[in-house]
Amino acid sequence: MKNELEKFVQEHDLIQRTFVSFWNCYKNYLQEYPEEAGEYQLIDRDSVQPELYGYSFVISKKFQRDFVKVLIDIYQKNETFEIGEYWCIYDENGEILDDTFVLD
Repeated sequence: MKNELEKFVQEHDLIQRTFVSFWNCYKNYLQEYPEEAGEYQLIDRDSVQPELYGYSFVISKKFQRDFVKVLIDIYQKNETFEIGEYWCIYDENGEILDDTFVLD
């Protein structure tokens, strides 16, 4: 099962696509919520360090569908504590269903 998941993630370039989506979301966040971003000392792209946490296959009763979730941890640049998460969920064809950007 692990090999099938890794093959699916690679075939659909889900990790790279999730990082591209993260940077777009982060840019929008800085523009739409500058005061809140300032509280986290987030002022530009160089303020954060996103790191891949991992990916998983999810069987969801809540959403009544299966999906692949790719999760990124968000750190302030040069810090070791996580300040948030970003994740995308993808359908069985590798199409994005939803994404979430959350700061702690």
